[in-house]
Amino acid sequence: MSYIGNKTSVTFSFTLAPLSMKLLIKLLTGCISFFLVCSSALAQNNYKPTNTGYVNFSLGGTSLLHAKTQNLELFGCNTSITVGSKFWNGPSGFEWNKANQVLSGIPYGLQTDDSTKEEFYVSKYYIASPPVFKPNGQNDPNTLYDIGIVTPHEFVLEGEKPVQMVYMDYSPLKTMYIEYIDITFDSSFDELGVDFIPFRVECNDFPWQDANGIKDGKGASGIGATYKDSTNVSKLFLPYYYGNGSDGKGDSPIIKHYLDCEVTLLNDILFHYEVFFVVKGEKYTTLNLKDFKNEKISFHAEYRKELPSGCVKAKD
Repeated sequence: MSYIGNKTSVTFSFTLAPLSMKLLIKLLTGCISFFLVCSSALAQNNYKPTNTGYVNFSLGGTSLLHAKTQNLELFGCNTSITVGSKFWNGPSGFEWNKANQVLSGIPYGLQTDDSTKEEFYVSKYYIASPPVFKPNGQNDPNTLYDIGIVTPHEFVLEGEKPVQMVYMDYSPLKTMYIEYIDITFDSSFDELGVDFIPFRVECNDFPWQDANGIKDGKGASGIGATYKDSTNVSKLFLPYYYGNGSDGKGDSPIIKHYLDCEVTLLNDILFHYEVFFVVKGEKYTTLNLKDFKNEKISFHAEYRKELPSGCVKAKD
């Protein structure tokens, strides 16, 4: 797996956590080579952090063969942190089956944007990490994806020199196939200079492996983001698996079973703009991908003077 630090068009990532724990999905559309976790080309990270903390990552294993190390990305207000970005202070990748791998210098709390001289708060972070996939290429429809659990997906840094503990494990969930969904960006993104859209995905029926006392477990969610590129069309994706007819018996044909996945745009961390899905002229902040996978979907951005909850001081 390779990683770059430039603007991307179809970066893909999908991390999951159990819904019962109220965690969140990573679903990233991105780079020409699909599995690149990249920093945004927006004027994010355009400040000198006045308060910083730490995030301590511990990694478990995977179901499929994996690269030696794993990447991830942190999203906060006016902030995107990944390997090679301005605020990355850690290893060049995280090792599997290893505890206590630390990122330092993570901005939080009150900050001042260098260009606008405006004060804002990094009030929360979302975490996303790309899946592991069988090495027969992402363009092969028979490619299997190993989608991981990240606990927690969302956190708030508080205190004098705070530390957040995070655990990542790619073995509990069943491997999935992927179907792509085209997304276009309308002219509002060029007018506002926007190319970054974070979102939460919840799949109520995502199946778990039967192991460690778990049988027929279902449900997962997580965080993701899509990046606009001036020359390429971005894509979302919908996980599915193959199975027999509804009862799974007899000579029923093998069919695709699409997961019931709902995507919600995370406007709470966007610095002076908000984004919408547009389908048939209607604006949405939440879409069910299973229901809308055959529709023409575009993204629309609007300027917002007031800052959202993730960019202002958290209420006591």
